Amino acid sequence: MKKVTTLLFTILICTNLPAQQKGDTVRLWTIYPGYVITLENDTIHGFIKLNNYIDNQRKALFYNNPDDEEYAVRYKPKDIKAYKVGPRYYESFKFWPETAARGVHFFLRLIEGPVTYYKWYYESPEDSKKRIVVDEEKQKITKIDLSFSEEKLYTESICIKNGGEPEKLSTLNFKKTMSKYLEDYPELSAKVAGKQEGYRAWDIEKIIREYNEWYTKNHR
Repeated sequence: MKKVTTLLFTILICTNLPAQQKGDTVRLWTIYPGYVITLENDTIHGFIKLNNYIDNQRKALFYNNPDDEEYAVRYKPKDIKAYKVGPRYYESFKFWPETAARGVHFFLRLIEGPVTYYKWYYESPEDSKKRIVVDEEKQKITKIDLSFSEEKLYTESICIKNGGEPEKLSTLNFKKTMSKYLEDYPELSAKVAGKQEGYRAWDIEKIIREYNEWYTKNHR
């Protein structure tokens, strides 16, 4: 993978905590109102199939009407800039977590701001084999387990700081790497370095929101 600027660094978060986001109550394999943002920045409203965290990182199935049996367009990550399906918003960019092939992927955006925060979801090879049955001779999927649960997924956290390159964030030596990442906000950096309550690895979203609020106030 290409090296990024020295202003940013790479760290990785992988966790088997429940993948479901707070306030994100959805029905999987269901069509929701949504829209896509084209490469030309046009917004096309319609309906999109919400399959699950993993499948929606690969494609966006666009429907003109919610009752249609077949989708009208199948968008790959390289085809559009972003899309929204129900409460979930995905952006596409060229970046590949360790569990993904090289190239462009959709990433679930959780926080937008000076530091924009995304998550990438994946499952263990064992769970994947149970969920998907492939006819190796014909090289096609023959069965998908629709009882799939998002609660068993693992995640990687990814950030883009001030329009820079996408970076992975890690729990490995979190106090050192994250405090360095936020060193332009000394007070917050010190809280992370000191492992204060509420500023640990599992508080990453709170930390990013606090940084964004400070940055916005002080860099107008």
